Amino acid sequence: MITLKKKFSDSFNFVFNKTVILRVDLNVPMDNQTISDNTRIIKIIPTIKKLLEQKAKIIIISHFGRPKGKWSDNLSLKFLIDDFEALTEKKVGFIESNIKNLKKLEINEQFKNFDILILENIRFYPEEEKNVDKFSKIIASLGDIFINDCFSCSHRAHSSISGVPKYLPSFPGKLLEHEVQNLKNLFLLSNESDSIAVLGGSKVSSKLKLIEFYAKKYSKVIIGGAMANTMVLANGCEIGESVYEKRMIEISKDILSNYSEKLLIPSDFIVTDKKFKKKPEAKLATKIDKKDTIVDIGPQTRMSFHNEILKTKILLWNGPLGLFEKKPFDEGTCFVLNAIKANKNKNFFSVAGGGDTISLLNNSNNYNDFSFVSTGGGAFLEFIQGKVMPGLSSLNV
Repeated sequence: MITLKKKFSDSFNFVFNKTVILRVDLNVPMDNQTISDNTRIIKIIPTIKKLLEQKAKIIIISHFGRPKGKWSDNLSLKFLIDDFEALTEKKVGFIESNIKNLKKLEINEQFKNFDILILENIRFYPEEEKNVDKFSKIIASLGDIFINDCFSCSHRAHSSISGVPKYLPSFPGKLLEHEVQNLKNLFLLSNESDSIAVLGGSKVSSKLKLIEFYAKKYSKVIIGGAMANTMVLANGCEIGESVYEKRMIEISKDILSNYSEKLLIPSDFIVTDKKFKKKPEAKLATKIDKKDTIVDIGPQTRMSFHNEILKTKILLWNGPLGLFEKKPFDEGTCFVLNAIKANKNKNFFSVAGGGDTISLLNNSNNYNDFSFVSTGGGAFLEFIQGKVMPGLSSLNV
């Protein structure tokens, strides 16, 4: 587990009247070309406002989508300007020029009219994900100080994450610092006798190491979502036409055998047919037919999972327990989530993160029930397993 040697406040001795390169995550979810969840923008505003208080000039660098090193109008960051101006109450400029042709003098001219500048999508450049040293130098040449407030990409060895710190004084942003401090608590506070990890989602393969890690570390691991289907099938029950991973059956059998006392898998489900035309009904895992499709955890499982969470002191939550995006199959996840609010243990500490968890919690109105919600997806999953993260290690040099 990485501990940051610097604090965001340490940067205050350097940033006054200087140009700060601020790496953030503006990869916000979209729906019909409008932002459906602006949490990631809101989360970085405190860092921006504090830097502006220090009279810093801010160059914002971010990625958006997966352009794979190619320029695409559909993935331009230009659409964010209005939101940024509204949230910061400052004039925000957009630099469309190719970063490889930009000069610091040109940037300084722009700062005569704007308080904040946003550069075009950093992943339009193939050099970014390849972590090309020359490209890192080009980015660094535009500013005086580098601040990483992008925890969600700090597991990536990319130029704008771990490359730039080689050439500029570098510090964590307020959000990144807050992420690390809170996620460290999962390690510092955890006690094997009263800690639970709730792991949902579709694939056992993507969560395998996480399941094993927390089965060893925590007292209970609750499994939901489509990956529970694979576990149930491995346990000898029929799952009908439900989604599962065929190649993970044998591995799932081993996991169930090795951690039988710690793993909690659903005992009943809500099922319908593959085309969702049949009226949903609750069935025990042992009663599922070949034509059934599992879409959510059943009432017995909901109550069981809910009661386990009521008793715990430490909770980690990652992913939905059913087909959350399609109502009413979000009901199982929502019911179990309500146990976080109902837990009256004064020492209860709960953390959620990974994938689309932020949207899940916002849609279910459970976001504020957690002690902390991480903005990270893959970064969240890697950090909570104690893996080395290039974006954090580079700040400690």
